[in-house]
Amino acid sequence: MSDDWQDAAFSSRHMHNRRGSSNKSAKPFDVRKTFGSYSLKCSAWQKLDGVSIDNDAVLELYRLTENGEGVVGELALPGALRAAVVFVANRASLRRVVDEFEEEEKSEDGEEDEEDEEGEDGEHNRFETFEKNSFRSPKFWFRWNGVPAQSKSGKSGGDEEYETGLGYIVFAGNDCRKFKATISCSSLSWKDAPITGHKISGRSESDIPVTWGKGKMEM
Repeated sequence: MSDDWQDAAFSSRHMHNRRGSSNKSAKPFDVRKTFGSYSLKCSAWQKLDGVSIDNDAVLELYRLTENGEGVVGELALPGALRAAVVFVANRASLRRVVDEFEEEEKSEDGEEDEEDEEGEDGEHNRFETFEKNSFRSPKFWFRWNGVPAQSKSGKSGGDEEYETGLGYIVFAGNDCRKFKATISCSSLSWKDAPITGHKISGRSESDIPVTWGKGKMEM
């Protein structure tokens, strides 16, 4: 697959700082536009043995992470991968968000988390984090965590080997109706496998449970 669209997405960041009449009418990006259900197409998934095209591949995006830096969701490629996902505006933030999930998993028997007292100002700032992520094509890095079918089939008993992988997504516009993405998964021998998606329905912020890792830490 050509990476032209991905290269263009990266280069568009530089255009964000240019002054021009078009920027005057640009509106801040509302990350809540990403929330919803998306139907997916993925040729790498469709080529796998045992996969039925009658099964729907979907991406569900529910809410922001507690620290406001990421978007929490779930990815389902039936017969291949079911995973928790977190979308973040840049790689540094992605590492920070994922580290928090994994640190919580290591210390789940430790002290309870402090009460969140961010208030209305804090809530406003959570959404401000993403307002700069827009020049007509909002883009995110994402990390997934789940059990690939190939990995699961090779294990005996109830053992499940959780795996993580990286991806990148570019929405076609600030309304987040369509996107192009790539995903990597070592167990499936995927390296930047292309995915396209379109929104089936939007949603308000949802508290549907999503867990990360073998310790099933709530996201």
